[in-house]
Amino acid sequence: MTVPEVNYSKIDDVSEEASRLFKVMMRLEFALKDVGFFVPGRRAVAEVDWVRFANDQLGADFWQRIKLADEVQVLIHAPPKKQIVDGRGHLIWQDRGEVVSVQELIAALNGVRNNLFHGGKSGDPDGNRNADLIRAALYLVDQVLKEDDVLHTSFSGAY
Repeated sequence: MTVPEVNYSKIDDVSEEASRLFKVMMRLEFALKDVGFFVPGRRAVAEVDWVRFANDQLGADFWQRIKLADEVQVLIHAPPKKQIVDGRGHLIWQDRGEVVSVQELIAALNGVRNNLFHGGKSGDPDGNRNADLIRAALYLVDQVLKEDDVLHTSFSGAY
């Protein structure tokens, strides 16, 4: 039996900005856990505590400043849709409401990340907006890192 070659050409459909977001989010998640923003997840696996980070570390002051930035408006007013399983076991896209807090903004950042990381791009209704969402996510991470010196140090590896 002849085994066909694996065709990897579809991975080239991912933009350089999306690849950069993969790497940035990978490092951000490491840094957040490194500085103490983690909780035990399923089977005690360490997961980032995004809610505590958003509320306790960034907080309302960060929200008041960042919500005015043109670069994040797409995340605030038209956050990425969420892929869910409906009651019949089908994948569907669910709208997220407009972002109204720093916690929801960080959730929107994770929505961009999750849709890319977990392959939620099949039949993606955000397809035309993906580049804008990715740029907004990268800008947001940059602002988050500028907000927190300890996190920035861990992220950059400049101990």
